[in-house]
Amino acid sequence: MTPVSFLSKMKACVLTWGCQLNQHRSEEIEGVLERAGYEIVSRPEEADVVILNTCMVRQRAEDKVAGRLGELQHLKKSCPLVIGVGGCMSQGRKKELLRYPSVDFLFGSANASEIPELIERAMRGERPVSLPYPNRIERLPVRRRSSFQAYLTIAEGCSNSCAYCIVPFVRGPLRSRPMKEVLAELRELAELGYKEVTLLGQNVDAYGLDLHDGTNFATLLREVAKIPISRIRFTSSHPAYMTNETIAAIAEGENICEHVHLAVQSGSNRVLRAMRRGYTRERFLRIVEKLRTAIPGVNITTDIIVGFPGETDEDFQGTLSLIREAEFGTVYVAMYSPRPYTAAAELPDDVPPPEKKRRLEAVLEETRRIAQKINERKLEEVEEVLVEGFLESKGLYYGKTRDMRTVLFPGEEGMVGKLVWVKFERATPGALYGEAVKETVA
Repeated sequence: MTPVSFLSKMKACVLTWGCQLNQHRSEEIEGVLERAGYEIVSRPEEADVVILNTCMVRQRAEDKVAGRLGELQHLKKSCPLVIGVGGCMSQGRKKELLRYPSVDFLFGSANASEIPELIERAMRGERPVSLPYPNRIERLPVRRRSSFQAYLTIAEGCSNSCAYCIVPFVRGPLRSRPMKEVLAELRELAELGYKEVTLLGQNVDAYGLDLHDGTNFATLLREVAKIPISRIRFTSSHPAYMTNETIAAIAEGENICEHVHLAVQSGSNRVLRAMRRGYTRERFLRIVEKLRTAIPGVNITTDIIVGFPGETDEDFQGTLSLIREAEFGTVYVAMYSPRPYTAAAELPDDVPPPEKKRRLEAVLEETRRIAQKINERKLEEVEEVLVEGFLESKGLYYGKTRDMRTVLFPGEEGMVGKLVWVKFERATPGALYGEAVKETVA
């Protein structure tokens, strides 16, 4: 084994693609490496070891990883560098990744604790591959990148079989952490002074269904509401699991934020059936109505896929009309791209790329129009904002309201990480602009 004294002089850089679960997994990878004696750096040029934590939900994410591997191969010619690739692409693209001569080892989406050992083996001339099937959640050390906002994974994997989605293959089935373990970590974060914690899961509202002990997401939220953390968020929710009990728990919890990300994917029942989503347009809109009734001012955001195989213009018009009816605060839209190991990959990808792009732009245009209207309704209101950073180019602080809207405003030095009351004076589709009124006493 490489002596710890040598490891302590080594530097590691972790590069990340994909969802918030991946962002948090990178914090854990950095925690594992730091515990093993590595210094964490932000640039590959400064590192002895580079870890790529990958995503393959869409082709674009894979293409970005491939491009970065090409850059690292060039860097490797000028200085010694150990390169490890992990996460979803390692689970789903093992053979393709091993064709890159720059890749020294592969690890999976559920064995980050093995990384120091894999690095040592690679330094001895091996090319190790460790891709265990994801059937458990590792409790790992975390090197958190913020002192006031934190991620907390409560569940991983997915036991659904949506036709377009590779997550069950690369992330495994739903695996929920025991509630006692989740609450203990939350209490630790409260003691450390964290103001906002986001609960994470591929289908976060399916939490507990695999535990078979009566635990569910609503039960967890009611316990979370008792912990002294100002803001609790969660993502991402699946409409099939957004129960009346969960909606009530969100409404009742004073520290549960008024924001629900609920991925609809399409407004056409025919496409929803083909996608195997397990609900109809009508059922989705009933859930939206229940959320708005129970939680005044709730901001509902969503995901949309355009150009799914067989999607007609009539189907797409159904999606646009649903966006208008639901009045989503934000829509994250993507063009369909076939994913390996999925049912939809067997279907003809029959919507031409220019038409996919046209539909994507139409969704964005409709979303901007609705966002402008919603933000204008908030003018002259005063709301609490958690300040996340300072935008040098505009000379403004930026942060989020409880309902997840971006706010920019001028302020005094040292506001980052604080809760500030801001009066809104100007609205754009992407943000509210205002003036700080006072700082929250907390």
